[in-house]
Order: sequence, then structure tokens, then C-alpha cells
Amino acid sequence: MPIEATGQVASEAVKAMQSQPLAIALLVVNVGFLGFAAYVLGEVASNASERNKGQLELITNLVRDIRDCRQGPADQRTELGDLPALGNPPLPQRRPADAP
Repeated sequence: MPIEATGQVASEAVKAMQSQPLAIALLVVNVGFLGFAAYVLGEVASNASERNKGQLELITNLVRDIRDCRQGPADQRTELGDLPALGNPPLPQRRPADAP
């Protein structure tokens, strides 16, 4: 029933404005503006979603690269295993005193 009521309101509004073409033109412009605004907002939301995906991928790659710099690539890590994300890297082994 809401669709029928909406149709009745619309037809009554058109009948009331038949003698006032400026009011009809204003109504048409307002409806067009609302449609345009909805389209623009949809495009902005779509672009924001794509940008967020790109930023997430960039941050993920950056974190992986930083981890690999600190710990070495995953296929070349030693028996120490993964270090904690914020922990200190292991100290280098000391050289023998007689080494040049």
C-alpha cells in the first residue's frame, strides 16, 4: 500500500502544480540534483574502497620487507626462528681475538 499512497501523493502534487510550471521545473531540478549527488557519492565511496585496498597491500608489503630486513627472508632464517615484532635483533657473534 505505500507504493499506492506514494503514487497518489505524486499525482496530486502534479495536479496542484499544473498551473505553476516554475514549481514543476524546480521539482524536476531538485530530483535531478538528488540523483546526481547520489551518483557522485557512490563513486567517491567506490574510489575510497579501492584506495583502502591499495594502502592495505602497501602496508602489508612494507611490514614484510621490514621483517625480512631484520630477520632475513623466510627461507633463509636460522634456528633462532622468528623474532618478536618489537624485540631486539640478536647480537652478532664475537670474532676471535686473533682474527685480523
